Amino acid sequence: MKNTLRLLIVAMLIIGCKGKASNEKESREVQAQQQENLNYLKTFAKAYGYIKYFHPSDEASKIDWNSFAAYGVSEILKCNNSNEVVTTLNEIFKPIAPSVVFSNTNKNYDISVITPDNINDYKPTYWQHKGVSKGMNHQTGVYRSVRVNRYNEIDESSDFGNLLFSIDAEKYRGKEIKYTAWVKLKNASRGTGHLWLRVDKSDKTMGFFENMDANPIKSNAWKKYEIVGKVDDLASGMVMGSFIKGKGTLFLDDVHLYYKENNEWIEILIKNNGFEAKTIGKKNKQSDWKGNSQGYSYTISTTDSKEGKQAAVIAYEGKVKRVKGRALFDAFPVFGELIEKEIGEDIFCQIPLNLYTNSENTYPQSTSLDVLQQRLSTVNKSPNDVSVFLGNIINTYNVFQHFYPYFNEVDVDWEKELATALQRSFNDQTELDHLETLQKFTAPLKDGHISVRGPRTGEYIPPINWEWIEEKLVITKVKDKTLDIKIGDVVTKVNGQSSENYFEEINSRISAATRGWLNYRAKSISLLAEKNEELVLEINSKTKVLNHDRKYDYNELDIAIQKHNYKLLNNSIYYLNLDKIEMDTITKLLPKLQQAKGVICDLRGYPNGNHGFIAHLLKEKDTSKAWMRVPKKIYPDQEKNIGYVNLGWGMKPKKPYLRDKNIVFIIDGRAISYAESFMSFIEGYELATIVGQPTAGTNGNVNPFTLLGNYTIRWTGMKVVKHDGSQLHAKGIIPDIYVNKTIEGVKSGKDEFLEKAIEVILN
Repeated sequence: MKNTLRLLIVAMLIIGCKGKASNEKESREVQAQQQENLNYLKTFAKAYGYIKYFHPSDEASKIDWNSFAAYGVSEILKCNNSNEVVTTLNEIFKPIAPSVVFSNTNKNYDISVITPDNINDYKPTYWQHKGVSKGMNHQTGVYRSVRVNRYNEIDESSDFGNLLFSIDAEKYRGKEIKYTAWVKLKNASRGTGHLWLRVDKSDKTMGFFENMDANPIKSNAWKKYEIVGKVDDLASGMVMGSFIKGKGTLFLDDVHLYYKENNEWIEILIKNNGFEAKTIGKKNKQSDWKGNSQGYSYTISTTDSKEGKQAAVIAYEGKVKRVKGRALFDAFPVFGELIEKEIGEDIFCQIPLNLYTNSENTYPQSTSLDVLQQRLSTVNKSPNDVSVFLGNIINTYNVFQHFYPYFNEVDVDWEKELATALQRSFNDQTELDHLETLQKFTAPLKDGHISVRGPRTGEYIPPINWEWIEEKLVITKVKDKTLDIKIGDVVTKVNGQSSENYFEEINSRISAATRGWLNYRAKSISLLAEKNEELVLEINSKTKVLNHDRKYDYNELDIAIQKHNYKLLNNSIYYLNLDKIEMDTITKLLPKLQQAKGVICDLRGYPNGNHGFIAHLLKEKDTSKAWMRVPKKIYPDQEKNIGYVNLGWGMKPKKPYLRDKNIVFIIDGRAISYAESFMSFIEGYELATIVGQPTAGTNGNVNPFTLLGNYTIRWTGMKVVKHDGSQLHAKGIIPDIYVNKTIEGVKSGKDEFLEKAIEVILN
């Protein structure tokens, strides 16, 4: 009877049932069972993370942990009480961790279970994490996870396999273009297919760009896809093709490119557009197609094509390197150390952190891994399955629980957020529901690098921009002159609700460490919708109805002067737009900068690889060597932390020395990551006067990971502080002189930040 009730309750949760039970008794039973489900899932979540990241058995290193999360959830949801949970935990983890014990009492652990009869031929093995790379998308770089004295498989494959060709674009400037192809995707366990087209401009910036990231290809059937765009007036070239992101096999055939003339589509010749030539993968006389991404093959299929006899095939093969784990640092858990915790009410775990290993395997060895692997191969990986939703939450929880470096800087109850996200997942119906749950789950971490990418809709915007200024939602740009809307108008309602309430929901899905970064992200996200969807505004007590009729351009700029890489102002002040100007250009300008009265550096954005400019402001060698700090981990739950691997840039002064000039930097909440590394030098060594608003308060290399259903989460994997060791995260670089935008300034077209910078230099 209780099993029947449980199945009924789980079914009700899955379909999002929100109605009241027929009587109070049933209602209490449902609520109690819901709470039991959550408690059991939280118990599994803790066991999952401990074993995945800290138990060094060979078997635990051979499974697909994403699939195991979904499998484990499905098994735990069958449990009726804590005794059954203990039994299930032992059953599902035994094939991958035969020495781990789950029980209802905290009894003494039998160390003989993990001790071979003769230890002479054995060495200890254990996990060391510098940051974390286990389960992450990038296995090389600053973050590393190593099982010391055991072989680790490192996949050095590129993020995607890309087949492309390019053409000269000058003769098509200003014209509409259309790119079409037939595509199918096979064996995509963790992959998506994409067409893409990019227009390159003569000023070395990017024009039109589309890569189908919002609606990637997932179908195993041949289907025609297209991209329509416009060639920029400064276009110098076009590059396009198709790529597979992640794992799987992509088939491509019958590719065409057109431009519009007199309202008719005219075809542009593409050599080998049907892939009837013998080879692809590198440019040759028969083909314009190139592809050389590491870990992917580029071949021709003669058995599966859409048109003609052949089709192009891009397939993930993986470039996996088997490397013996060498210690990353000195600290390690000694043999006999356990994770001994109460992970649920009267549910205890005992998990060894150090095992013996010989050249063949870790001790003890599992005898049932093959059975588990078979079960994992049949896990439903559908992106709208409740076990996938719950498994993804558990997976995400553990990444941050053990490795997020900023829990001391942000006020978040991560256990509570786990419970909330699990509860939401029961009611999620679609991929987009789950995307929103993942966003709301990670938003309280206040990490400006966090973004959750998955199925997206809404790539169109109305013909306006807006921004919060003086605590009001203000129109900052109008791109349709026929609209009865003016720059500086205040929006009081959006789609029938107050502007504040409209943005409250938007903000709840954005992870941001400072208000400036939150507002920057929100002002764009809040305008995105489906094509031709209506946006109803109340302005000056009048209703305005706009259409989302333009594809969002991520390169749009709000500040007119930012169109320039650099500019001479008032015949004595140079303006450098660090968001655009290249270091080579700055180097050529150095003689003129020496003669200038002052230099204004605009860093309301992201540096264009030009941090070398700092060297011309330094008088002495940079001595700050520990502002980037990669955590060293051997224990779970952020416990017994053993320090950091410290990094810096080690910059040296260069001539000409420009600090004797009046140097001003402009910043605001858009300056994040690399921009804050740049500005930390300016602030820490007092190299300039800083005007504007605080930066985003988020720095450190991102460390993305991918979940079932092809959801990818980016996050910050290291701790970055200011050059004096004080807190940067959630605070940012603080200006010497604050500048606030005003509604009057927006109306008059002023750049009040730039005006203040000029004033500082002239005075």
